[in-house]
Amino acid sequence: MKITFLGVGEAFDETQTNVCLLVEAAGRRMLMECGANAPSAVWNKSTRADYLDGIFVSHFHADHTFGLPALVMRMWEDGRTRPFYLFGPVGSQRYIERMMKMAYPSMVEKLPFTLRFRELQRSHRWDDWNLRVVSTRHSVPNLGLRLEAGSPRKVFCYSGDGMFTPTAAKLYTGADLLVHEAYLEDGQTKTHCSLVQLERLQDLARPKQMALVHLQRNLRKQKDDILKRYRRRKWTIPDAGDSVTC
Repeated sequence: MKITFLGVGEAFDETQTNVCLLVEAAGRRMLMECGANAPSAVWNKSTRADYLDGIFVSHFHADHTFGLPALVMRMWEDGRTRPFYLFGPVGSQRYIERMMKMAYPSMVEKLPFTLRFRELQRSHRWDDWNLRVVSTRHSVPNLGLRLEAGSPRKVFCYSGDGMFTPTAAKLYTGADLLVHEAYLEDGQTKTHCSLVQLERLQDLARPKQMALVHLQRNLRKQKDDILKRYRRRKWTIPDAGDSVTC
């Protein structure tokens, strides 16, 4: 299993592409999130119309979804014919189709390939991939994800946005890689996680590797200092283009 960080930034970071991950395992490629500035990062990786098999969207905020119309439209222009899978929270089909129609009227009706929506509530089997989700605390419904695939079996977990819950900590337990948002260093917030809170999560879930994304833009500028202060945690704060093989 290989995870490539195409983007690592929060919504308003002037130096970073919005969080956008590429997961490759067992012959499948799935994009995680697609903010407004994410499609170019995908196209820099490959312009093949069928390069991606699907996408997972954790929640319905602009920095996680507004690039989808352009991404899908280019697939059409480049000649895609096979289905494209879209995984997300309940309500995904209605939200995404409305967004696409606002961007390009009649786009959905005229697409030469099928959009196959999978609205996740607990678990879903996708060929050799097993996906499990739980809700976390954010300003809108958000899904934390556990993905198991490959032989030998590897486990990748991703938080989307939001503060973890005891159920999410249990879902992430023992992951080969946990990618989690970390918006603040300290302090309390009901909608995002802090570095201090992530120390507690790491002690509960004990992932083998932990990578932090979606840092608040001023906090991210302190990357080197953060890694020094929390060096015993052995966290990584990836840059766009970095990859991890589990």
